[in-house]
Amino acid sequence: HASHTDARARVAAHPFAMSRTGALMIGAGEYTTGCVWTSAGAAPDKPAGVVAVTFTDLRRRGRIGKMVLCDVRGTTMETVRATMREKIGDAYADMDLTMSTYPADDVAFDGEAYKTAIAEMSRGDVVTIFTPDDTHFELTMACVEAGLHVLVAKPAVKTLKDHTRLVEAAKKNNVLVAVEYHKRFDPIYSDFRDRAATLGSFSFFNATMTQPKAQLATFRGWAGKSSDISYYLNSHHMDVHCWAVGDRGRPIRVTASAARGAAENYLKPEDGRSIEDTITLMAVWENDDGSHGTAIYTASWIAPKADCHTQQYFHYMGHTGEVRVDQGHRGYNMSTDANGFAALNPLYMKYTPGPSGHFAGQNGYGYRSIECFLDAAEAVNRGELTIEDVSKQGVLATIDTTERVTAMLEAGRLSLDNGGRAVELVYDNAAFTSAPTGLRLQN
Repeated sequence: HASHTDARARVAAHPFAMSRTGALMIGAGEYTTGCVWTSAGAAPDKPAGVVAVTFTDLRRRGRIGKMVLCDVRGTTMETVRATMREKIGDAYADMDLTMSTYPADDVAFDGEAYKTAIAEMSRGDVVTIFTPDDTHFELTMACVEAGLHVLVAKPAVKTLKDHTRLVEAAKKNNVLVAVEYHKRFDPIYSDFRDRAATLGSFSFFNATMTQPKAQLATFRGWAGKSSDISYYLNSHHMDVHCWAVGDRGRPIRVTASAARGAAENYLKPEDGRSIEDTITLMAVWENDDGSHGTAIYTASWIAPKADCHTQQYFHYMGHTGEVRVDQGHRGYNMSTDANGFAALNPLYMKYTPGPSGHFAGQNGYGYRSIECFLDAAEAVNRGELTIEDVSKQGVLATIDTTERVTAMLEAGRLSLDNGGRAVELVYDNAAFTSAPTGLRLQN
């Protein structure tokens, strides 16, 4: 019951395709395919999506064999395939878009199409999940139990309880589960992570990430319903912060506040749901030397159209030094008659073809995030690395090392839903550990 794309080259042209790692993409939206159902179109920092173009180029390079794409609506798949053909197949040389798509084109909705897609894969294949936040747990668990390695969009899940269950399931099934925090592969952020270790105990972190309100149209179906702007954007800088501090510190208390009015006025939801404009979480941290630090994480999706799609910056202070980063502006600008002034960031995804006409964005941190996951999954399949080895490397955001982010995000939501009351993160009373075990709403 699958549909197949036309392509310049057929998979049969690759005699070893069937022995190569297969790739299942769950979610056929903007980040995967570049297909968006709004007048604003795809975000300017990812006009052709990220996942499908990366896997297709990895196939061209001999790394990927079978490709499968799954969503819940089959009736949109013809448009999705046409979008990929235009933005990937016709834009670059030698890009083979042959793949099965689920559900079938005549199916209006099938919330369990992923089960059919999973059944087409083999143990040890890789899966990417880019779907609404409240679907991540069910989809990831199904893939884990099928023996597939999973790269899931941030946030991994919405609750610490579900996060813990995935940690246990990944270990039981001996599969790699990682969260797609591509900022870890941004050369500035990864350099910051290494420098932070030389700045003494953590003292202060203040991060902001905003996107234009036009993006809200893309998220109309789930904004304020299945997730919020803190889960969507604060998660990035929370992970960078946790990654930099390592096991030397842990958040112990979170309070949250929010601004409202603009998002609801822009979307005018008919179901009466509340949609926060901007969410700020304040967290108190404790370090393994007994000292304390504070962190402020702010995320918004009501910014005006500006010189770059995502304004993103932070200030980190340790006991012996500080770092300030503005990742929205790389000192690389362009102006055109058609689009005016723009601050460019080809370090994320480079869509301009190389001189040969081939895709040339292999060094972008959006691409590298996926390829490094594939590298690790294949090393596990070959028995060269264990899941524990991958976690200890500290490069990928593995599910067993990212509990703090999920705990803070859930604590923030709990605080907002209870009038801004503080939420305590609970840890085992044994030796200092950075993995929280529960949340407690304070009076």
